[in-house]
Amino acid sequence: MAHSHASKGCNVGIYLGKRLEEIGCKDYFAVPGDYNLVLLDMLLLNKNLKMIGCCNELNAGYAADGYARAVGVGCVVVTFTVGGLSVINAIAGAYSADLPIIVISGGPNSNDYATNRVLHHTIGLADRDQQFRVFREVTVEAVVINHAVDAPRLIDKAISAALLRKKPVYIEISCNLSTAASPDPVPFHIRPIQSSNPSGLTEAVNAVASLWSAAAKATIVVGYKVRVSAACDALVKLADAAGGGVAVMPDAKGMFPEMHPMFMGTYWGNVSSYGVCETVEACDTYIFVGPVFNDYTTVGYSTLIKKEKMVEVQADRVKLPNGQEFGCVYMAEFLEKLAETITPNPGSMKTFKRYNRLLTDALSDAPDSPLQTKQLRHAIQQMLTSSFAVIAETGDSWFQGQKFNLPDGCKYEFQMQYGSIGWAVGAVLGQAVAYSRTADKKRVVALIGDGSFQMTAQEVSTMIRYRQDPIIFLLNNRGYTIEVEIHDGPYNNIQDWDYKALIDAFAHGDPNTFTVRIHNKLELDAAIEKAQAHKGLVFIECILDRDDCSKELLEWGSRVASANGRPVRAHEDF
Repeated sequence: MAHSHASKGCNVGIYLGKRLEEIGCKDYFAVPGDYNLVLLDMLLLNKNLKMIGCCNELNAGYAADGYARAVGVGCVVVTFTVGGLSVINAIAGAYSADLPIIVISGGPNSNDYATNRVLHHTIGLADRDQQFRVFREVTVEAVVINHAVDAPRLIDKAISAALLRKKPVYIEISCNLSTAASPDPVPFHIRPIQSSNPSGLTEAVNAVASLWSAAAKATIVVGYKVRVSAACDALVKLADAAGGGVAVMPDAKGMFPEMHPMFMGTYWGNVSSYGVCETVEACDTYIFVGPVFNDYTTVGYSTLIKKEKMVEVQADRVKLPNGQEFGCVYMAEFLEKLAETITPNPGSMKTFKRYNRLLTDALSDAPDSPLQTKQLRHAIQQMLTSSFAVIAETGDSWFQGQKFNLPDGCKYEFQMQYGSIGWAVGAVLGQAVAYSRTADKKRVVALIGDGSFQMTAQEVSTMIRYRQDPIIFLLNNRGYTIEVEIHDGPYNNIQDWDYKALIDAFAHGDPNTFTVRIHNKLELDAAIEKAQAHKGLVFIECILDRDDCSKELLEWGSRVASANGRPVRAHEDF
């Protein structure tokens, strides 16, 4: 007689819910569909998890992205194909940002895998693996569970891959297996084993320390990969010991404390913070920690960084200016050892301090004159404290956000590598939900352009539904400003909406929602005062001139356009 090892009451859906709870994913973003309804029933049995029902799958994916940025892991639950192929864009963005997101999809009945039946929610072919194949391209692990006995192993395999490799994974569960018996999950613990090659570590540390001390001027530039390598604290130790200036690449803003005495600002080629480009590019040695060099971060590949001066520190290797490379040397361990060895070299900070830093822009003296983006930025700057988390949407918000001086503890996020406009609305939802769970309960402040907002606006209704309290500044300049500065055309114009009225319609009389439209600084100051006192969602529609954007966007746009418009090489011309 066969004996089941399944605990009474435990099944595949309950097993999955317990695993989500164990890894700290206390909320999951979901859109129901007939293939995942019973699975959602099982997840709802876990009272330590909360389902956040979203308006569509793309927004749910963006929300999981924002959630993962706050707590380290996110989860989205969708239905087969129509849901999965809708969320795919958000998951591709999460992959680019090294975010562990658990994508869970309901799938066809397990009995259908042995037939050639055509099922609904497909493109009309007897192809059960289409969605699975697509997700394999944007995840580090994709599994399909159509036998209950495989569920614990495959669920654990996928979740472990997400946590270890800091990337999304995909789990598909046949719709008739969610209630199938399953063993109780054993205790789950992920412990990455990352120990550097001792001799390689020592040689790399000594070589870089020698370069640093021999340089007349040396600096550290922080890249996005420092976070996925869990090296932020080690980086601060190095900055304390090294004595040179520290800049961040644009996609790494918020990953180094901006109140640190060695912090200079953003290094972004010709659109850097004042004095930073000149200081960095004039150094004899620069240590880039976790950089991502793409056409956006290099302003259309126009930066003047020279490889023969650069030390490049990545997650598991260190590369010297002479091309010598030390593998199996892990970033955090390397930075800590270097901090213990390095000799202070203040040369770059001396150079930087010679520049007269422009801490403020000249503001209009007339408070009732038309609102300017720089007035908006200064007003938000004054309200920021450690209790806030800032999200900047793709567009001029990127460049305005780079100018914020973040107080210690204030978080900052934007999606640069993938740059999917519309990301921010869902990300605001995810971050707001995540921070409502944390001890310090940060409030999310978002800068979102009108063009981006039109793509995902409906998820503001979900924020209202779940009583979230972000402050959203809607920058209404009637078009895709970032695209205008790269290449203008009639396709960059959009229909102007009554955004305030739209959010009022979403709220449907809900007293916890505060909306206002502002045209000048007087109205801005009054709106921010009310926003800070208000306990629910705040939506501030800011009416701006179409041509009011940062000079950095103008410069960046022209250089990216130049890179995009390079002529075809002769050997590529057929």
